[in-house]
Amino acid sequence: MPAFFIYGIFNMKFSCIIPAAGKGNRFGSLIPKQFLHVQDAMIIEHAIHSIIVGFKTAGIEPLSLVIPCDNEYQDSIYTCCIKYLPEHAFAMVGGGDTRQASILKATQHSLILDSDIVCIHDAARPFIPPSVMHNLISASQDHDCIIPVLDIIDTLKEVDQHSVLTTLDRNRYKLAQTPQFFKTKNYLDALQLLDNQTTFTDDSSLMEHAGYRVQTVQGSDIMKKVTHPYDLELAELHARLIKDIHE
Repeated sequence: MPAFFIYGIFNMKFSCIIPAAGKGNRFGSLIPKQFLHVQDAMIIEHAIHSIIVGFKTAGIEPLSLVIPCDNEYQDSIYTCCIKYLPEHAFAMVGGGDTRQASILKATQHSLILDSDIVCIHDAARPFIPPSVMHNLISASQDHDCIIPVLDIIDTLKEVDQHSVLTTLDRNRYKLAQTPQFFKTKNYLDALQLLDNQTTFTDDSSLMEHAGYRVQTVQGSDIMKKVTHPYDLELAELHARLIKDIHE
């Protein structure tokens, strides 16, 4: 695997939060989807591995990792993390009732507070091409917030229940993915403005709310989040393709 060394960032400290306390109700499984297996590993282990490989190929080591999760899964996550990181470089914290609450708990950990840049990644998004990670890491030096996005290829309609109100210009819209990168201080400042009534579906929306400009890089179809059972089949296919490439 080629290494994409990024000059100018070696004195910066990077951390990552992977919230893993979600129940995955839309998936319909008794086991939260991030703990289901794709090939020989849990989805969250694939996500952890993708993040770590992405940083390594960009020439960045070490990395600090904090994972909010329920107590019953902490042993499983520890087993995943210790394969790739020294014990002092990662931690588990208790999960909150919502994704935002879990991330808030993670940001209070010293591994995050001591970093210059924090990235936040979905536990159910198992694969990240190293080239996308390279572009995100490189752009994170110069921007308060940088996220990967995908073009919308289908016609985009605004509807009211079952009635179409208008057809939107799809070129003005993108699909947001993770990992999303933030200057840690600015992200923590944005959290201070958060009230208990406002809910965001991704972390870059929090930065928008706080007045920060969000920049984008091209994402990847491989970075699809596992949300429904069919997505698990796609993840299996991607895992086989990645394995074939490396063999």
